Amino acid sequence: MLAAVTFDFWNTIFVDATGRERDRRRAGYLRAVLAECGEEVSDLAIQDALAQGYDHFDSQWREEHRTPPAEEIVNVVLDGLRSRVPAEARERLTTHFSRVVLEVAPEPTPGSATVIAKLAQRYKLAVICDTGYAPGSVLRELLDKHGLTGAFDYLYFSDEGGVSKPDVRVFRRVLEELHVPAYQAAHVGDMERTDIVGAHAAGMLAVHFVGANGRDADESTADAVVRRFADLPAVLGSLVCPGC
Repeated sequence: MLAAVTFDFWNTIFVDATGRERDRRRAGYLRAVLAECGEEVSDLAIQDALAQGYDHFDSQWREEHRTPPAEEIVNVVLDGLRSRVPAEARERLTTHFSRVVLEVAPEPTPGSATVIAKLAQRYKLAVICDTGYAPGSVLRELLDKHGLTGAFDYLYFSDEGGVSKPDVRVFRRVLEELHVPAYQAAHVGDMERTDIVGAHAAGMLAVHFVGANGRDADESTADAVVRRFADLPAVLGSLVCPGC
């Protein structure tokens, strides 16, 4: 019988349709700060520099199994622009890039809050989140805003833990915090490469949530595929733990 369930954050607990607007605001704020410091750059140069920041993040995430903090990504962006803005301006950029997610925020996936509260009565629950510009400290504010924090026994954010999915150390650390063996735990997430592969490598069961992001659905190796949060309790209850 399952004893614990862990959840991915992005496109699992929260569905994000506002990423482009956050990118637009980051670009606008970057342009304003550069101009304030006497550096005039083209829109194309800004977009190219932001793309360099994303590429740096993506390579570290995929190849090194870590998610660079916002400060590191901002420095890559500014280096791409050959900018010499002072440290104080870099700090302001980092803060804005990190916290704009609270201004243009994702919303809880339909049914997620109700279902998570119900599951918390039966299982130990945890979040396993690979962070981007927004660190765990900011994402906790989103969980708090929607009354979700109290349902979870443990929150893991990659910027705090130093390791990101699919590294098995992430899942093992969370399971240790929950005091649950891997074979009695299931992970719910939207990405085959990180959530499903990582959970299986750690010895957990895996549920592929495709209700917000279905790009990996056809290649899923998960033990179950779910499109609606409302279906999760029944699906989790039907999973057979190896060794149970």
